[in-house]
Amino acid sequence: MNVAFWCSGDGQVWTWRYTPFLGVWAVAAMFIGSYVVAHRRAGRAIDRVLLRRWCLGVLALFVVSEWPIGQIGVGYLATVGIARYVVYTFVAAPLLLAGLPTWLIDRWLPFGTRRERAVSLLTQWPVALIVFNVVLFGTHLPLVVDGLKTTQLGSFSVDVLHLSAALVWWWPAIRRERARGAIEEPIRAFYLFASSVLMFVPAAFLTFSPLPLYGLYELAPPLWLGFDAVSDQQAAGIVMNIVGGFVLWGIIAALFLRWGKEQHEADVAVRRAADAGRIADARAAAAAAAAAADDQTTSSPSANRT
Repeated sequence: MNVAFWCSGDGQVWTWRYTPFLGVWAVAAMFIGSYVVAHRRAGRAIDRVLLRRWCLGVLALFVVSEWPIGQIGVGYLATVGIARYVVYTFVAAPLLLAGLPTWLIDRWLPFGTRRERAVSLLTQWPVALIVFNVVLFGTHLPLVVDGLKTTQLGSFSVDVLHLSAALVWWWPAIRRERARGAIEEPIRAFYLFASSVLMFVPAAFLTFSPLPLYGLYELAPPLWLGFDAVSDQQAAGIVMNIVGGFVLWGIIAALFLRWGKEQHEADVAVRRAADAGRIADARAAAAAAAAAADDQTTSSPSANRT
């Protein structure tokens, strides 16, 4: 059994011989272990809902990075490679951010520290939008794909860039802390919409290019699927454009519905408070009127005797 650190395009003929990627296992263990240890050190109970989100995010990273999906996506099929990017960006990253409790962020990023200032700068929504799209365009250039994904360290670096840029990009849209740069509607809708539009540009190059863009996938040993390089590339563009777009728009819809529900609940709370105030005023007025009537009743016999 072969053992490797990370998936890469090694140019070997595909076999179904299992190749564990030790780096993937180490990263998954680090994510889970650091989360549990942070709670124990702080003496905090683990919220099961948040833990479930965190673990699902780690699982998504693990599945698309381990063998066989990781190896096929990096060294054989651009379609699977783009699908890995979609999972990293639109599944794993938002789940990881949604699984972080506020107190843990405050513990990892204390206000006023250099680390906190750097993260605060990167996660301001205009900067985050730029960072995400620079990484999106840059890491899908043929020079970068053919130059980095042929080595384990290079492929690992590309995956780290994808996840880091996705975390930066999702931060202002997913997190709720205003002091941490969180944004709300309608800016959030524009923010996510702009990202979905810009994502169509590299997808269009993949879909409509008449020639293969990546030598890595063009020269890769053929698989049993019978895809040629151009068909594979066009399918990759469709995956980025349609699947990535549907996932992103689904998340946009979910966030918008949550915002609408919160606005409705806030309006109901305001109306209930106003109604309670009016009822309290009416009761106070009725009590005052009753007290005045009692005073008149009490004073009337004295006036008659006089």
